[in-house]
Amino acid sequence: MKAAQEMPETYIEPLKQSKKSARHLARSFRKFKPEQFSRRVTGAGWWMRSLTAAVMMIMAVLAPIHVLPTYAAPVDPEESVSPIVTVASAADLRQLRGDKKLTRKEQSRLLALALRRKAALAEPEVTADMRTLERSSAKLQGLDYRLKSTDSLARKITSDADEDQVSLAAAAAGISDVLRYTLTCSDADYSTMVPQAMAALTEKGYRVEKFRNAWGGKFYQGVNVHLMSPAGVRVELQFHTPQSFAVKQASHAVYEIRRNPASSAEEVEEATRLSIAYNAAVVVPEGARAIHWPVAA
Repeated sequence: MKAAQEMPETYIEPLKQSKKSARHLARSFRKFKPEQFSRRVTGAGWWMRSLTAAVMMIMAVLAPIHVLPTYAAPVDPEESVSPIVTVASAADLRQLRGDKKLTRKEQSRLLALALRRKAALAEPEVTADMRTLERSSAKLQGLDYRLKSTDSLARKITSDADEDQVSLAAAAAGISDVLRYTLTCSDADYSTMVPQAMAALTEKGYRVEKFRNAWGGKFYQGVNVHLMSPAGVRVELQFHTPQSFAVKQASHAVYEIRRNPASSAEEVEEATRLSIAYNAAVVVPEGARAIHWPVAA
């Protein structure tokens, strides 16, 4: 009601020359009853409310397509990250923000969105291929986290660009774990299961870009593989035993401390000590250190 009390004076001021008009306007505001006004508005015909809702729904659906048109279109598997982001809309975002230049954080997020969307399109087929690797002694772990989050990707793009002194686009193009999987195999079957899984994937058209056997290392126990899927999407696949996977999960916190630039020297030193101690406790399966696989030329 405060607004209703102030509004008469706002309108009365220009009408001082007409006392009659001013008195009439004041009486009108004194008769104003907000609760009745609300009922009159909300009691409008159902067709008007339906029309309004329909218009709002159309705007909600079409607005994102207008702002970021490329994200609504199919992505060519051979398309590189940079063209996706360029077409996707630096200009549209600048228009939306009213700025002439995107911030570094916004550029990283655009790159992250493009990477994640391309991976998401390939994910169902890749996940189906990964499920064929499961056996009674071999199981996929952490499937809920197979797609890296946009926020995590954006942070990684920025940190990799700073660390390697490259552009954000170059850093994004080098990320290999947007889509990632972990297969745990029993100690007894590990040395035979890993080669069998690799053979099955290469037969399906996966190309091996990196094969790292880290058994016996200080900070990581297992096999880490970078693959290129038949659809042209990078996939990371880790092979663990149940114990090495449990240690990897348990030591993730100290890993984050080690890689965090904000960590103090003392914190990094303690995290390093703990990480080495964790991994030293892992039992290496028989024949695991000898596993290897050729990398594509």
